Amino acid sequence: MSNLLSDISKRLKLKSNPNLKGSSIFKAGVGILTVFIIILLLPGHHNIDVKFEVGTIWVDEDLIAPFSFPIYRDESEYLADREKVKQELAPVFDKVAETTSLSDQLQAKLNEVFLQAEKSGGINSESLKRKREETGLILSHDEWLRLYGLFTGDEPDSVIKSFNQFFQLIDRNIETIQSKKIIDIPKKDIVSGKISIVQKKNENVQDITPASEVMDLNEASAMLRNEISSVTNDNELILSAEEIGRRLIQPNLKFNTDLTQVVLENRLRQVQKTSGIVRQNERIISKHDPITPEVKLKLDSYKKIRLERLGVQDFVLQFVGKSLTVLTLLSILALFLYYIRRDIFNDNNMLILISSLLILESFFAYLSLNITVNRPVELLIFASVASILLTIIFDSRLAFFSAVIICFLIAAVRGGDYTIAFISFCGSVLAIFSVRNARNRNQIFRSFFFILIGNTVAILAIGFDRMEEFGEIFNRFIYGGINAVMSPVIAFGLLIFYERVFKITTDITLLELSDRNHPLLKELFMKAPGTYNHSMMMGNLAEKAAESIGANSILARVGCYFHDIGKMMKPEYFIENQFDRFNRHELLKPSVSAKIIIAHVKEGVELAKKYKLPQSIINFIPQHHGTTLVSFFYDKALNQTDLFKESVEDETYRYPGPKPQTKEAGIIMLADTVEAVTRTLDDSSPNKIEKTIDEVIKARFMDGQLDECELTLKDLTKIKQSFLQVLMGSYHSRIKYPDQKKADEREMKEQTQPAK
Repeated sequence: MSNLLSDISKRLKLKSNPNLKGSSIFKAGVGILTVFIIILLLPGHHNIDVKFEVGTIWVDEDLIAPFSFPIYRDESEYLADREKVKQELAPVFDKVAETTSLSDQLQAKLNEVFLQAEKSGGINSESLKRKREETGLILSHDEWLRLYGLFTGDEPDSVIKSFNQFFQLIDRNIETIQSKKIIDIPKKDIVSGKISIVQKKNENVQDITPASEVMDLNEASAMLRNEISSVTNDNELILSAEEIGRRLIQPNLKFNTDLTQVVLENRLRQVQKTSGIVRQNERIISKHDPITPEVKLKLDSYKKIRLERLGVQDFVLQFVGKSLTVLTLLSILALFLYYIRRDIFNDNNMLILISSLLILESFFAYLSLNITVNRPVELLIFASVASILLTIIFDSRLAFFSAVIICFLIAAVRGGDYTIAFISFCGSVLAIFSVRNARNRNQIFRSFFFILIGNTVAILAIGFDRMEEFGEIFNRFIYGGINAVMSPVIAFGLLIFYERVFKITTDITLLELSDRNHPLLKELFMKAPGTYNHSMMMGNLAEKAAESIGANSILARVGCYFHDIGKMMKPEYFIENQFDRFNRHELLKPSVSAKIIIAHVKEGVELAKKYKLPQSIINFIPQHHGTTLVSFFYDKALNQTDLFKESVEDETYRYPGPKPQTKEAGIIMLADTVEAVTRTLDDSSPNKIEKTIDEVIKARFMDGQLDECELTLKDLTKIKQSFLQVLMGSYHSRIKYPDQKKADEREMKEQTQPAK
């Protein structure tokens, strides 16, 4: 599953292609495709009016027939009557003229076989196989032997003494059977229990005969077997007689397929499609009247005739109207994004995400309209899913505005069903409030209670307003409850899908990463405790600064936690982790030291990918240094004595970048330097700290490190004030305890007394 999501993500290619990510042409393509797909989901021209059901109240004005039209019967009743005609139809049979008996021919062939057998040494010899097959009889080895023995007189029966006597017995019985009515199709195929027999002189005159008075070939053969059984008990002779009968008995009634089909079609045409007529200007139904089964037939017939009267112009106008509806709704959402959330509007990746949710909810509405069950399945559209996801991925403001658009789209797809739009909106709004401050994924499931409350209140309001039966309201409660249970589950699964495919990092993910029990943070604490404490302090600085300028404070704080994880690979080469006061760089050339320091960026990125940190966090690792100079070792290289001097190139001592690309990355760069520099101050007075912050910000600004992260001068001023506020809280002064004062006074006295 993980590989599949990664493959889908790679196919999007938006994150890795900045031109495509912000392309206006691509943006327009996303919008057009979304509009087109939703238009396809809108009800076709056959859905002119909202569906109506028997027992509900007609709330519109009186409906007067603008033209005369027939009242079509209920489709199920009409089809049932047609099926009844088919079941009661008597199949038509033609009488077959008497044909020459095949008995003499078959007996002659058998005599020839038996005579040949006398010469060949036995009836079952291989040389007679072809002769036996020419008879057309399918007899067993024993049956051939029994007939041959009867022919030769070697094995006479107690009653039947010769083969000729045996064959005469068969002929007499077949003659009796042939006098009966024998049909050429299986009798079980006659479901009506009767047949029609055509008179030769006039096809229109047919005799109706009960099926019990006719027999098929199987019954005729069985009748012959019974007659022979009454004469002899010899099983081989009985079975042989039955097989001979199959060859000699011929049907005298032949099934007439064409005439049967003609009769059927004539009968089916007599089944009435209509049950009456509504005259022009006749009242179909009055306002507030209940819809009875008879009235529903009239309403259905009226809709059907209206469809038949629709022309090309009407169809085009309907299509234009539907297109304008969808286009207007999506344009309103696009304007909101353009003026209120420009960052999302400029990111085609995020537009695809939002469009996919619009299409998904429209598809749910489409399914609810086309599932033909007598249940309120429209309550299973799950509009709250989109609201939950948009709140978690973006914010509650966008989610609320999108919920309005989605509910209107649902109503449009369902042919103007604003009842379900109202119910969906109530559930969606409460779902937004329930997850807007969610701090972990499991809190998504608490939205169940809020969605249930929203659905329940809306269902009650509509039910009481329409004076619906309690049973119907209760039925809606059941499906509203299913909606409330399933929405968080679906949202939970889709959140994982969107995070993987679109490479987004939600606040929930960030809050999970901020847990200091994260394996990577625990490892950082154990291997590089100085770096760990530096990162934690940075997190406080960055979070406060991000809040002051409206940036993502959680992202900034978590970014600080992981920005220096690369130092774990060689913690002893970084000053904050040198607790033994031995600086290993004193033994290295400046260029080698710089290489080790700079390498922590690359190693940090590799480590972050190994632990599958989100890309938004990984980006902070190279960007928090930008392309700054490792000034300490650069200056050391410049000031080396001639004996150890090496060529000094600026690029050797610069981080590879890139420069900070977001406001959060810019804040982290400043927080990193400010936290490190202020730790070295001997004077931690407010003025000194403020001056230090000013110098750091000015240096980064003049070096061009903040050129690509959209931080304004106003933002930098707010960042400075927030840094100062946090640092003053960390470096505040304290009143000394009495014991400390006495110790200080004693130490001072000892220092001022002359030595003896």
